[in-house]
Amino acid sequence: MTRYAVLTPPGTGAIAVLAVSGPDAWPLVLRRFRPAGKPLPQSPTLHAVRLGTLGGGAGDEVVVAVTQVAPAVTVEVHCHGGPQVVRMLCELLEAEGCRRAEWWEVARDDGFDVAVLPLLAAAPTVRNASILLDQYHGAFRNAVRSPGVNVERLRQLTPVGAHLVTPWNVVVVGVPNAGKSSIVNAIAGYQRSVVTPIAGTTRDAVRVEVAIDGVAVRLTDTAGLRDTSDPLEAEGVRRATALMATADLVVYVLDGTDPAPVPDGVTLVVWNKADLVAAPPGLLGVSATTGQGVRELLSRIVATLEPVQPLPGEAVPYGEHGAALRQA
Repeated sequence: MTRYAVLTPPGTGAIAVLAVSGPDAWPLVLRRFRPAGKPLPQSPTLHAVRLGTLGGGAGDEVVVAVTQVAPAVTVEVHCHGGPQVVRMLCELLEAEGCRRAEWWEVARDDGFDVAVLPLLAAAPTVRNASILLDQYHGAFRNAVRSPGVNVERLRQLTPVGAHLVTPWNVVVVGVPNAGKSSIVNAIAGYQRSVVTPIAGTTRDAVRVEVAIDGVAVRLTDTAGLRDTSDPLEAEGVRRATALMATADLVVYVLDGTDPAPVPDGVTLVVWNKADLVAAPPGLLGVSATTGQGVRELLSRIVATLEPVQPLPGEAVPYGEHGAALRQA
């Protein structure tokens, strides 16, 4: 089956690129491409680039380039980037019997693990993209084919692989006015949540995505936990409690000037307002106002979420591989 894919993003651009791959890729070009110069050879030549016209009637002036000849011929078509032009060429290819595919399905193989490509394109941080690029170059595939594969090490790295595209879900909770919103803002680097001296200002979940040492994290600021007769605030408390149950990590913020009991299900406790009252031994003191302890808080979040970090070039289970290892 000969397939084609649009390699450039949707929308208007100066140039769009389509790839045609399969047994009929070159015969199709011979039938429908009108070269500007000498005729095309009957067999494709790797890296050959030709200018001409593709399509019925006036068609579109394009450049065709042979990017692969084995195991299947792949030809790239560089055309004008208007959506109408792209649609016209897609219709032409489908009329010739080509099946539309995703871009990674027609990517060059060359021994690389092309299954990583859609994940690589969606990686939210440079660090995660680097890990996925290692897997694309065969780190995981080569490791599992090795007779001495270290299954325990791979298992330890499954949490990393599970969040190379999907951010970790970190929920920040505490009583009203403990400083949850201020801490979220300090981590985000800007005022994502509204902060006032009025207890109960935050009524709904407020989310912000950040990168902490390259680890993608979705922070959620929540309504203060307390009994209330206000139906709107009560709904915020209900949502905060529900979010705690589904979080990868719950950060409980204590008001250092008036500490409250810590509820069950909390992973990490933070003593806020440490610039006013020093944190007791064993608790992390943080001041969202002065920045004291924020860097240490970030380090603890990462260490809790991903206690084991991969080395450069190391195999990391990704996608369905991580799920299979967890089941095993």
